[in-house]
Amino acid sequence: MVARYRPRAWIGDSILGGLGLLLLGLWTAALAPGLWSLLPFFGVLGSLYLIGRALWLQTLVYEVTADNSLVRRGGLLPPRRLDLSALDRADLHYLGTLFRGARGKRGLFVLHLSDGASRMRLESKLDGFHGLTTLALKAFIERGQSISLATYDNADALDIDVGLKTDMIARPV
Repeated sequence: MVARYRPRAWIGDSILGGLGLLLLGLWTAALAPGLWSLLPFFGVLGSLYLIGRALWLQTLVYEVTADNSLVRRGGLLPPRRLDLSALDRADLHYLGTLFRGARGKRGLFVLHLSDGASRMRLESKLDGFHGLTTLALKAFIERGQSISLATYDNADALDIDVGLKTDMIARPV
């Protein structure tokens, strides 16, 4: 299984980053000689980071190998390998915003994985996120680990059913 960020995933972040860059840049210029110009300047740096990150995400490729490892390859970084059969953390978070919706499938879901030696963070902007999330949660549960109720609710919102069990519910759901 191979997953990468959708071809147009960078556009939304670049638009927001560009708009922030423009507005905060104007504010910085208006306050230029004063000490207060530092505040919007840090916002300008944040906007530049957002644009750079959006473009960098387009270079990332996630691949599940035959030895049940998740490998992330991307520009400017060495490959990172995560052993799915040794996961000690698998949390699925939901980050809703005004633009992405309050709850449901339209928001940004983030899967945090760790095997003790390596950590990864996958966003639902990935083409193949559903399959990777299903595979990771299934491997985590098969290892005898329990997931949190929040992870269960978020997986349920994505229609993921891998025989999930939670810390708060003592029986398989």
